[in-house]
Amino acid sequence: MSLVSAVLCRINHHDPVRREVEWDGRNYTGQCRHCGKTIERIAHRKWRMASQ
Repeated sequence: MSLVSAVLCRINHHDPVRREVEWDGRNYTGQCRHCGKTIERIAHRKWRMASQ
């Protein structure tokens, strides 16, 4: 993981592993490609940590 990716994940800006994103009936969810946490899409190209 690069330094920029680490900083972005730390401030809750994540990037998904695109081919593993799933629609659960309400949200698109997936795993962050850098930190591995579960994330959900809040808007087009905006992903945040899932609120579980």
